[in-house]
Amino acid sequence: MTGLPPVTAPVLAEALEALPARLRRKVDDAVARAAGWPVTGTDGGATVRVDEATTVTLVTADGVVRRAADARCSCLLAPNCLHRMAVLALAPVDDAAPVDDAAAMNDAARVDDAAAGRPVDPACATEPPAGVTGDAVAEGAGSPPAPTERQRAAADGLWQVGVAVLGAGIVGCGVVLRTALLRAVHEARANGLHRAAAAGTRVAAGLRAAREGEPQHRLADLTDDLRELLAVSRRLRGETPAGDLGALLGTARRTYDPQAGLRLYGLCTVPVVADSGYAGVVTYLADRDGRLWTVADLAPGDAGRAAGAGDATVAVGESGLSHRQLTRAGLVVSGGTASESGQLGAGRAVRAARAAGVGWAEEPLAGLWAQPLPDQVRRAFGAVTLPLPERPAGADLLFLTVRVLGGHDHTVLVDTADGAVLTLTVADEHAALPHRANLRLLGQAVGARLRLVGRLDPTRRATVQALAVGPVDDDGPGLTLPASWAGHADLGYDRLHTSQLRTGDAAAVPPPDRLAAPDPAVPRPRLGDPALESLRRQVERVVSGGRAIQALADPTERKLRLARLDLGAHLLAAMGSAARARPRDAFGRLTDDDGQAFAASWLALAVYEEAAARASAEASWLP
Repeated sequence: MTGLPPVTAPVLAEALEALPARLRRKVDDAVARAAGWPVTGTDGGATVRVDEATTVTLVTADGVVRRAADARCSCLLAPNCLHRMAVLALAPVDDAAPVDDAAAMNDAARVDDAAAGRPVDPACATEPPAGVTGDAVAEGAGSPPAPTERQRAAADGLWQVGVAVLGAGIVGCGVVLRTALLRAVHEARANGLHRAAAAGTRVAAGLRAAREGEPQHRLADLTDDLRELLAVSRRLRGETPAGDLGALLGTARRTYDPQAGLRLYGLCTVPVVADSGYAGVVTYLADRDGRLWTVADLAPGDAGRAAGAGDATVAVGESGLSHRQLTRAGLVVSGGTASESGQLGAGRAVRAARAAGVGWAEEPLAGLWAQPLPDQVRRAFGAVTLPLPERPAGADLLFLTVRVLGGHDHTVLVDTADGAVLTLTVADEHAALPHRANLRLLGQAVGARLRLVGRLDPTRRATVQALAVGPVDDDGPGLTLPASWAGHADLGYDRLHTSQLRTGDAAAVPPPDRLAAPDPAVPRPRLGDPALESLRRQVERVVSGGRAIQALADPTERKLRLARLDLGAHLLAAMGSAARARPRDAFGRLTDDDGQAFAASWLALAVYEEAAARASAEASWLP
């Protein structure tokens, strides 16, 4: 069902609570039926036609349904009817904070956090309002030594609903559980738990995408988001949480400080599609010293918005440049502001003028490729462990000079001058973006030497998500790009063509539907450690099937011990025992537990797996 206005989480929760218990069990079936009801947009909302005699009307304020009373049904059971609840459940959720405490979009350092997706969070802010200094909107400074009672209560609410989600798994998470999660997220954000609230928002979006079979659903991303939600909320529940409280709470607004005159050079432009419902574009720039900066255009939307956002005008001054133009040009900025991480602000006082850009082989951009590979890898692995507001712009990017060895499925093998064999993967799977087609064509350019901008994948061995490429040599196999591309192609926007490939001889380029075979002397690299991959599957299958599926016997524990992952084997055995544990009363009758022990054991295993996988991936880069 499309065309429905967004609704707030409290409205959704109030409508669900108004239903009698006998109707709550039927909500998921009602939502499935409601997907086919026609929607008619109006000036003040939308009307949904259920049948000849029944309609549901949504009334909006500023484009959002903000009160339960503004969702009305004409049936006899209204307002406590399934029709109203089903329509509200299908509407997108407006998870924005109040205007005076608004959370805006994060830069794309996490673009789905290995994309960097992993999704962009609406819990990190962008530019402060006009006339307000950066210091006025800083929220993280001077954090108290411990959370308040209200914050602990909000964290406990998130933990409890996270435990319920884990116990049920995707197969058991219907509208009721997702609504409970959204309500807990709303309460958490209202009490300043921005990091946990952002994780909860992503989990809710992931559960909905999984239940509705949306193509962007990734079980791995949902697993990571649920681990983050449980880990942060569990630590905040205590009187004195371990670690920096400011990092655990997160920030609603970044501090934007004035910057002296900046001379910036476009580097590359990357589309962003976040699980949290935001999409757009991020352009990376470098200054004279080689420091990276970002300028973003992120708003509610999908892959279609991301595909078109590259042609949107850059919101810094009045240069008139689009993001795709800026990536091949330069910018002179005066009166600018920027966050500590390097995200440029767009205040009214900012002045910006177009300037000449430089190619990747010219300074100061050439210096990015001159950095030794071990130093780049250490910097990138260090960056992905930092909380988002503290992660410098582009710190997780790698600048490599590589030679194409060939394509494997939807990956490309390359090697570096020092003999390292790397695997290039797509940065985004959405069909509206040309990542996959471009990478497939690059796999045919065997022998081509390329400069590459990529994002480190911290969970796989020597793996890079390809973002942009440029040719190195004028002779021999390689790429011949249009002059207007200024020597590089942004793989998320520029569509490569077979006519741009140079084979270096008379041999014909393979057709687009057939990959060039890699050099048989080069072994196909493993993307991960087999034992750790088995452990990861155990972590993910709980998220998919819930506690019940983990109660079944599995031989993975023995495989882990053979691989000398003894701690992992112990944690897996403990999780299996917790899954099978069923307390009994004095008469021997089964009694249900609250699932806390099982959730804690799963969380311990998930944290171990994430750390072990990252250590294994880093070791594959650095002998």
